Amino acid sequence: MGNAKGDKENYLNLYITLLVKGAIEDIISEKVEHLKWEHYFEGKKIDIFGQSIAGRFIFVENQISFASKEDRHLNSIAEIIEKAPHNSIVIWGATGFSEEIIKKIAKIIHEVKEKSIEFYAVEVNSCVIPLLEQLDNMHVLHVMDNLKLLNEVDVYNDIYDKYKSHCNDIDKEGEFKFDRITDRERTNAYIIKELRSRVKYPNIYREKRTLDINKIQYGLGRAGINLELVYNNRNGESYVSCQFTNQTEDLYQEMVKRKNIFENKIENEVECDNLNLKLVTFVKQFEHKFEKIDQLVELMNMYIFYLTNYTFYYGTAIQEQMWEKHKEGWLEN
Repeated sequence: MGNAKGDKENYLNLYITLLVKGAIEDIISEKVEHLKWEHYFEGKKIDIFGQSIAGRFIFVENQISFASKEDRHLNSIAEIIEKAPHNSIVIWGATGFSEEIIKKIAKIIHEVKEKSIEFYAVEVNSCVIPLLEQLDNMHVLHVMDNLKLLNEVDVYNDIYDKYKSHCNDIDKEGEFKFDRITDRERTNAYIIKELRSRVKYPNIYREKRTLDINKIQYGLGRAGINLELVYNNRNGESYVSCQFTNQTEDLYQEMVKRKNIFENKIENEVECDNLNLKLVTFVKQFEHKFEKIDQLVELMNMYIFYLTNYTFYYGTAIQEQMWEKHKEGWLEN
């Protein structure tokens, strides 16, 4: 994940997305059809994106801090309001709002004339912060099982303020866009669904900009370390890999030293690509598509299970503490 405060906000948004869409329903007084975490809308990453039963788009940005006059989140909210289509809902959550920033957002909403936008400033319950700190102090592989800790308190205290843009009557006929879904998109969607059902790793729930991609990739700790799942590349290869960079080459070399132990743990051969600083395991024997996917998903699960101790914590001040919390992931003699 990222920096400390960023991880806490990530966990808050993940919790709302997966477990308490009712918190959003209470704000907007509508049933929510679905929510997605870190969804891309017209090139912008949204903390939480969703749609109500009535078909309205929902955009949520949360912060676990006070929104002051020059808060950086204001630019993000303004961009969302600009991109959001007619009849959308925008929610900004913070532990509090200054009078100056509320005036700024009111001005932004007031200047919207070409569409209707319903905006809510909502107060994030500060009691969630110590619970988020508990999650942040856990080993990353323990977070998913403990998101329910946040059930102890309400996420939001109350609606701080609400604004709605005024526009002339808009009589927009429904615009229907038919996109042809490729086999690759369909396969990747199925793989991600399987990953989410079997792998206890928060990053798996981050939405992808597009599913029309050759590799499914997730960050695995430090910057530049990525876990990759490839169903079928142009050479006909299928594999799971962990990609390092020049900045993390020392960590790659530590994993190379533990190659044999790693292979014994996952019961598969691991190739060390020293030129490209990559650990890779190929899937070569399978009878049909779904057996191949099953093997790839299980390999991804095993890579995450055994590598996170190292890619997240090796050589850090909290290494010993975190390794004690996940002894099953040790690759030590």
